[in-house]
Amino acid sequence: MTVTTAPAIPTRIAASWGLGAFATTTMLNGIAIVLLFYLVNFVKVEPVIAGALLFASKLFDAFIDPPIGLLSDRTTGRFGRRRPWLLGASFFCGLSFAMLFNVPEGLGLAGVYLFVGGWLFVNTVGYAAFTVPYLAMPGEMTDDYHERNRLMSWRTVFMTAGTLVGSAGAPGLVTWLGNDRPAYGSMGIVLGLLVTVAMLGTFAGTAGARNAPVDPVRVPLREHLRLLRRNVPLLILMATKIVLFAGLAAFTAVLLFFFSSVLKKTPAQVGIFFVTFSAATILFTPVQLWVGRRVEKRSAYLVCMGAYALGILSWLTAPGGEPDWALVLRAVWLGSFNAGLFLYGYSMLIDTYAWDYRLTGLRREGFLASAISFVEKFSLAVGPLVIGALLSAMGFDKDLPPGADQPPGAVQAMVLGFVWIPFAAQLIAMVLLRWYRLGREDLAGPLPEGPVRAASAAIVGG
Repeated sequence: MTVTTAPAIPTRIAASWGLGAFATTTMLNGIAIVLLFYLVNFVKVEPVIAGALLFASKLFDAFIDPPIGLLSDRTTGRFGRRRPWLLGASFFCGLSFAMLFNVPEGLGLAGVYLFVGGWLFVNTVGYAAFTVPYLAMPGEMTDDYHERNRLMSWRTVFMTAGTLVGSAGAPGLVTWLGNDRPAYGSMGIVLGLLVTVAMLGTFAGTAGARNAPVDPVRVPLREHLRLLRRNVPLLILMATKIVLFAGLAAFTAVLLFFFSSVLKKTPAQVGIFFVTFSAATILFTPVQLWVGRRVEKRSAYLVCMGAYALGILSWLTAPGGEPDWALVLRAVWLGSFNAGLFLYGYSMLIDTYAWDYRLTGLRREGFLASAISFVEKFSLAVGPLVIGALLSAMGFDKDLPPGADQPPGAVQAMVLGFVWIPFAAQLIAMVLLRWYRLGREDLAGPLPEGPVRAASAAIVGG
């Protein structure tokens, strides 16, 4: 089975597909960064309990990804294999996001747990139903090694915009609305509507995207898992995702606590950091795209990881109340290399989809996307749980107002989650990438014939 190669993805389709990253990242950051802070400081849920609720939802999310991936591989209809899922999930994602920030007052503890847990369940299913088919689409949209970089550059731009909205826009909107519990509720409604509109825009704008046919034979899940073991480059990337997303989850879960209690920054100053960080990421994306055409993706990815790790470590020198210009410099440094982390990491991932097709002859991009999504979400689930447990165990006082001086142990927990865990994650991922050996030449040439192709270990170095 072969798929005709298109010379280039039309800009409308590439940009519309990238728009989906704005929706998912807005929702992801809004929940990962703001929800734990909201539940602890305004609903007065114990940090460890709030972290456990988020952990349970992410854990459930991880386990429903493979069935959704396989179902999207087998979906037929006039909208193709993936786009019907984007349409259906959009409404549930926006509604659940809004409800999570509108916990009714007067509920007892059991009522709060049931309300938050129930809407986290809806959000989990909606998020998985959108992201898994969405991340499978690039494997069908192009076969060109460098065109994948171009497609991921659109994703990087929109993902950065979503990070800005979810990380800085949400707290900024809350501040503008009064910085109280009702303000969080209004913010949830506004961003929930924005998420739904962006997802619908992705569905509509990707009409006409290249769509691979459904495989005539249905392969059982256990066989998919067995074949997955042959795709060594993908397994290596999955391992790096586990550690990177665990570090990211810790970073995002403790971010608002660190900025308010350790750095003594206001929500407006948090906004300055994220606006600068996002602008640097967007501005440096064309630079990273240019580099990616001249340097092997793995090498460029490693350089960005090392530079980003140094930027994370620099927070140890940041005293409380440091000037805004120092905050801006950190944001520029981190943002410029964050562009490469997004671009190369996901472009290499789509390369492993192409490698999988060469190995197996199966069009199973949905299953592969679900495998990556599984490890990402499992790792993201650990962050709120670990940070919530650390804060509770090390003396965080939830009855103090946001920004108040916390006990020394709680401050240490914040530094651990904001600096040391993400820094260690970058270093471990760099070590793991030593065994990744998949380049342009490995994906060139005619496809081998046969329903299940023999795996080649030649591309994996020791």
